Amino acid sequence: MTDTGHEPEAARFIQPLPTKPNLEKQQKDAKALMRAYCRGDADAVARVEALHPSPPAADGFKLSDAQLVIARGYGFASWPKLKRRIDALTKSPADLFVEAVNDGDVEAVRHLLDTHPDLGARINDPLFAFGRTAAHSACDNLELLDLLIAHGADIAKKSDWEHGGFGILEEAKPEQADALIARGAVVDVWAAAHLGRFEALKALVEADPALVNAKGGDGKRPLHYARTVEIAGYLLDRGAEIDATDDDHVSTPAQYLVGDQPEVCRFLVERGARSDLLMAAAVGDVGLVRRFLDEDPKSIDMRVSQEWFPMIDTAENGGHIYQWTLGFYASAFDVARKFGHGAVLDLLRAHAGRRQLFLDALWTGDLATADACLAEQPDLVSGADDETWRHVADAARTNLTEIVRAMLARGFPVTATSQHGATPLHWAAYHGNPEMMQVVLEYDPPVEALCRDFGGPPLGWAFHGVREPWPLTSTGRHGDCVALLLEAGASCKEAAFPTGHDAIDAVLRRYLFR
Repeated sequence: MTDTGHEPEAARFIQPLPTKPNLEKQQKDAKALMRAYCRGDADAVARVEALHPSPPAADGFKLSDAQLVIARGYGFASWPKLKRRIDALTKSPADLFVEAVNDGDVEAVRHLLDTHPDLGARINDPLFAFGRTAAHSACDNLELLDLLIAHGADIAKKSDWEHGGFGILEEAKPEQADALIARGAVVDVWAAAHLGRFEALKALVEADPALVNAKGGDGKRPLHYARTVEIAGYLLDRGAEIDATDDDHVSTPAQYLVGDQPEVCRFLVERGARSDLLMAAAVGDVGLVRRFLDEDPKSIDMRVSQEWFPMIDTAENGGHIYQWTLGFYASAFDVARKFGHGAVLDLLRAHAGRRQLFLDALWTGDLATADACLAEQPDLVSGADDETWRHVADAARTNLTEIVRAMLARGFPVTATSQHGATPLHWAAYHGNPEMMQVVLEYDPPVEALCRDFGGPPLGWAFHGVREPWPLTSTGRHGDCVALLLEAGASCKEAAFPTGHDAIDAVLRRYLFR
């Protein structure tokens, strides 16, 4: 018996689910069915007409339609029901548990814990990303967290991370802390510093003075977490190493705190913390900025880039923390603007040469100043090195269409590469930004160019950008980008269809089955 209500003529397409099903095979079958249906294959057409409740025309047939037909062919009313059945047969209870917790599905977690009592013995295992436990992964879902605790979850257990385990409070927002503490979370020295709880930190350190330099998550010391000047001062007065580095990003407390706690960073600099031009600009120390510029005039070129700091795509570890505290590609000019230090910005401009002023003007959209610099020194772009040229790819990586337009118009090479060896065309495709792509295509880029790290062309980056977008930068119009790439001569094999993204598949359908 099935739950699909098929007509008798559908019977020849119905078969029992294999005893050892494989969801990947069913996914491939759905894609193959979609390709065959779009080609007009007679058997595929007959199958769709027999099993689909409202068979669409080929030009409106989506992957979800093909999946529905596959599911009904196995006697299931929908693809989700087929998937749930296959998951139940092929995935371990622990795998299903991880998925349910990550989805925040309280009822699914409850069902799994009730029907698989042995899960209780694994509830504190590091089954989640970065060695986290279920409780860590549910910290912002109190209903789910309470369910886990009722089944034995230890909210005080640290993660099992290779660079040093995190307690649940080390990553919690201060407003979450009381609810977590009420459920058993422990305020240790790192949590106390992070949450700004001076009295708790003081009591811990007085009981065990060695805690001032103890390593917590990522190998960070309590000083890396200091939320207030009072806490930072107390730790320093009791022997905290002011320039101790963590084990993942190899960065100091001041480098960690410069973005979110600039006043604490400023205090650490005043107490002698190691600094650099970017940090000096962030804290607004004009004298320190002047000293760096006088000691090394080339430091004015410093920015959060591979030239100056280990970056995430090439570093042996997680890359320098400036990538997140100050932002990718931030220059001293950018940092001074971000923190509102006009005197620092004026000093930087006074020390800058034409090239620095030119680049800063481009990044800020001040095209009049950029053109004035170029008029005074016409070879600013043509005579530049790769590190200068890559700015256009860095701007594309950050999804800044107008900056890319301005740079290309002033001679930056369209083949310049940045992170992962990707060109501006790769980044436009990844972000799903057709406006940027149109700008880039005006300069006749190689549409089949392969990136360095993954060996993928821009078309492949568009497909990947749909599956794993960067939420803060994705424009989301990947179908339009795919259309532009195909019009520009990019090739696509039928095996790439369908992608599961309706807008992209609509474009590929027209291209592949015309």
